[in-house]
Amino acid sequence: MDGVKTFSLAAALALLLIGCAGGGFVHEGIPEDRQPPQIRQVRITPSNLVYVGKQVKVEAGVVDEGSGVKSVTAEIKYPDATTQTIELTLQGDFFVGNFTAQWDVNRMPADVSRWFMAVVIKAEDNSGNIARSPESSVRVAISPPDLPSEF
Repeated sequence: MDGVKTFSLAAALALLLIGCAGGGFVHEGIPEDRQPPQIRQVRITPSNLVYVGKQVKVEAGVVDEGSGVKSVTAEIKYPDATTQTIELTLQGDFFVGNFTAQWDVNRMPADVSRWFMAVVIKAEDNSGNIARSPESSVRVAISPPDLPSEF
């Protein structure tokens, strides 16, 4: 009979624990966040032409109504297939980061139509949900364009 009491007590405890976790998990009164952050807008400056050594600014509008935004990064892919990741920090309503464009001009594709730098924003919330923006691209050049002589 002792085995039945032990089993009944263990079964009751198991049902109690399962019952407590039956709905969405609740931590300190906050429902579990299963939605990734929303990346609403991505801006790259300059937006028309970047060359080696040029300062570039990336801005992203990111919000997370659930657990809040934990981190935002910009993943940059250069025309020579090298990559760089930078952290963006919250400044007003946007997450912002700056970097100096760098790639090996000797490894540029022969096809000039492929001379682009691509940027993807990656945002993670405090629950571990991750969102990625569509790729934004900017045309690149080997060297800065010449200024007209009247400047």
